[in-house]
Amino acid sequence: MALSVAAGISSAAATGSTITNDHRTMRSATLSGPLDPDGIDGWAADDHSAALSAFVAHCEGSGERSQPTKAFGISDADLRTICSKALKINVNNANEAKAFLEQNFTFHRVEDDGFVTGYYMPELEGSLVRTGDYTVPLHGYPTDLKVLPTRGEVMDGALDGMGLEVLWLKDPIDAFFTAVQGSARIRLPNGELRRLAFAGKSGHPYTAIGRVLIERGEISKDNMGMDALRTWLAKNPSQQKAVFRHNKSYIFFELQSAEETEVAAIGGAGTALTDLRSLAIDDDLHTYGSLIFVSSELRTYDKSGDRFAKLMVAQDTGSAIKGPARGDIYVGSGAEAGAVAGNIRHRAEFYLLVPK
Repeated sequence: MALSVAAGISSAAATGSTITNDHRTMRSATLSGPLDPDGIDGWAADDHSAALSAFVAHCEGSGERSQPTKAFGISDADLRTICSKALKINVNNANEAKAFLEQNFTFHRVEDDGFVTGYYMPELEGSLVRTGDYTVPLHGYPTDLKVLPTRGEVMDGALDGMGLEVLWLKDPIDAFFTAVQGSARIRLPNGELRRLAFAGKSGHPYTAIGRVLIERGEISKDNMGMDALRTWLAKNPSQQKAVFRHNKSYIFFELQSAEETEVAAIGGAGTALTDLRSLAIDDDLHTYGSLIFVSSELRTYDKSGDRFAKLMVAQDTGSAIKGPARGDIYVGSGAEAGAVAGNIRHRAEFYLLVPK
């Protein structure tokens, strides 16, 4: 789902310069000077082959689509040039992949407090028509409207009668979190599988309802997570709508036909996401396809218990993902991935890889 272009970062990074974003975030991002990658916590232990493979898959999946250069100044053309070089080496050789990355990029720490969350692709039951069971609509993008409605206005009927309903769900909680995730796999009553894809957003501000409930004292900050949030909403059905209204942002969808439905989740860059290698970023700052090494105390993403330290590809965005060191880790699809994703709320360090 997802600043004015500043001076190219390749030269700015070498001196630790500051890049000022425009009025949409009113933030400034500073990069450190070039760092020795082997001095970065977790870099040497990463699976560089898997990381480079994800980067190459993104490049190949992009086809002829060119991505605009964003505020950090990394160009799509430079990334494609490096990707072409990667096709000439054995990306399955970990040592060769590591050497290739270090030879073609300089490493710079994003001098900002980093924070990561997790997201996933839900798998839900839905219907193409309203029935007694399926009563909660998801809408397509209203191209004829000059001013798009807030979530509350949609709840009050702003889109009724316009024929924009692309899908009906059973549960308003599922509908809300499908919009937060930005996509879903849908199983229709006849067993047919469809993919629900992000089609646009209303442009109104995003407010995390979890933060609202923390401020109200309904859920403690330490206990907040997807499971806690869903449990509270399920136990308080009379308060659901009032809580949902706090988030004015509203997301629109398109439903793929059975013929074009893809198994993989597709990010804002239009390319397939890779579990634990795809990162949703602030797409006003980061060019899609950029490589970002994320190091965090997060230890719940798998059963190994190791520190999360992975090179990731910027392939997606989200309404809540704002800031130079703010990321959303794509965990995968289904209930198990959702349980992990919903509990990722961790501080992190971000290192931007800048093409040489």
